[in-house]
Amino acid sequence: MAHWSPNYMILPKIKQPIFILGMHRSGTTMITRALAEAGVHVGTVCDHNSEALYAIDINERIFQAAGGSWWSPPTKEAILQAIVDFETNLKDLDLYGAHLKHPSGRRRALAFAYSKAWAVKDPRLCYTLPWWLTRFPQAKVIWVLREEQEIVDSLLRRQAQKGEAFSSLTQETALELVHKYNEAATANIKNSGAEVCMIKYKDLVSTDIDLQRKSWFSLYQFCKVRPGAMEGFARLHPKSLGQTTAYSPKDLPTDGPLVSVIVPNYNHAQFLDERLQSIASQSYTNIEVLLMDDHSSDSSRDVLERWAGSDARMTTLFNNENSGSPFSQWAKGAAWAKGKYLWIAESDDYCDKDMLAVHVQSMEANEKAVITYSHSHLVDEKGQFLRDFRDDYEFIFGDTAKWTRDFTVHGKTEVAKHMVFSNTIPNASGILMRKAAFDAVGAPATHWRLNGDWLLYSKLLQHGELIFHARPRNKFRFHAQTQRSRAMSSYKAFDELLEMYDIFESKGYAPLETINAARGQVAMWWAANVFSMARTSEVWRNNLRLFKAFKRYKPGLGRYLLRSGAIKILGQFFIFLGLKKPAKKLAARMFPKSFFAH
Repeated sequence: MAHWSPNYMILPKIKQPIFILGMHRSGTTMITRALAEAGVHVGTVCDHNSEALYAIDINERIFQAAGGSWWSPPTKEAILQAIVDFETNLKDLDLYGAHLKHPSGRRRALAFAYSKAWAVKDPRLCYTLPWWLTRFPQAKVIWVLREEQEIVDSLLRRQAQKGEAFSSLTQETALELVHKYNEAATANIKNSGAEVCMIKYKDLVSTDIDLQRKSWFSLYQFCKVRPGAMEGFARLHPKSLGQTTAYSPKDLPTDGPLVSVIVPNYNHAQFLDERLQSIASQSYTNIEVLLMDDHSSDSSRDVLERWAGSDARMTTLFNNENSGSPFSQWAKGAAWAKGKYLWIAESDDYCDKDMLAVHVQSMEANEKAVITYSHSHLVDEKGQFLRDFRDDYEFIFGDTAKWTRDFTVHGKTEVAKHMVFSNTIPNASGILMRKAAFDAVGAPATHWRLNGDWLLYSKLLQHGELIFHARPRNKFRFHAQTQRSRAMSSYKAFDELLEMYDIFESKGYAPLETINAARGQVAMWWAANVFSMARTSEVWRNNLRLFKAFKRYKPGLGRYLLRSGAIKILGQFFIFLGLKKPAKKLAARMFPKSFFAH
């Protein structure tokens, strides 16, 4: 590659690029070609997939230096080691010149030859993004998401076609390859702090024309180019069926080691019958159940006593005054428990009758496991489906494929890669813990109100493995009394998160750069909720303190808050004038989803 180094007094201001990430066959070529027609420069010399040849060369050589290839990508550690000394002489202007392939090769000529948006696309960017961001730290990232099985089907269809790189993929090896690229993209994007636009392939080719137009418009808006084509895009092949590969266990046990079931209750009388029925009817029967009440003011105790009187496995433990912390009840229940395993069944939730049997079976088969849990669905007061927790994971991680299949993972790895960003064990009711591990770690301190479970699971997972079951056997009820329904309306929730990340840092649960990226993400959660909090001097004073703490981890936080305040004032003014729809359009333009560090 040529290296431009003439001495000019006037150096060009190089526009930061847009990196287009996504596994091969995920729709990145369709997006790149559409952006090119809209005026985004995707490279003067490209291959048939609209990938600039100089970028392919760089990424290929990084892979080789890390001991990998396209079909057998290197590990994250190998990549990070390889890029330390890789082409350190290549600067941003060199890459900019290679992208434009300007005939003169002079810097001043480059300064005036092109000043519009430009983009780099290559699936290997999922791995090599950190190297590129050291040259272009303000670059944007487009992350294209497509269902894994669709990508696999497309890879298998095209691997023998002319013009495609030869491969001998099978269903299993293709799926494994997709997993690797998606996991690499997730980790690098989360740690980068870059401005990211996550776009779903299914939305770009949707038969809903309004959705298709909206998706393409947001993409052009993110790139700051005049919108090009926004409809007429379609799948070349029918959509793959089936998104969840959950294992259905056979020959589930009905008896075995004792399981201690703790039911901590406070003012959930209306939900107790359904909760306790789902426990009593479990196909796994060797259980002891402690029905606890934290000085409820409703008829909870009557319901609990009725159940204890009808089922010999159940006993009661009532507090004479409120403990002030749900975790105080957890500790008291764990001290009472005699079982090998511990199930904390929250009093307003319920579950499928085979959940406990599935959990016991998997724990008995893996002595290294300290936690096993089932996927949860969020339901309302009447038990009606509200949403899938994978929707939350999509917002936070982008790629949700991990949670569409059963898996077992080393606990420390899960904390460092995923739980540092979100409590991916969203509900205690859906998990089974090894009691010996719980006793070793101890229940969360009573000053924790909202995030003590997140910290507890992270501590437990330092001692063993995690087993996940993709079938949504647990139902997490969300209602006005739910603790987490009030979480983001209080600055105290964010104080807890900052305290938790301090513990993560001191214990070395994740690399510091990852923890700081997580802090930056929480900063945006805080910023999105700060104007909805109570308007008291105490709240304003503490939010000012939080702003000072968060701004270190999220550049541009102050600007965002100013824009947020302005749009809220304008929005209220427009609504007062009866112009709600224009206000929503203005908000969409000022606050694109891509601003958030997903």
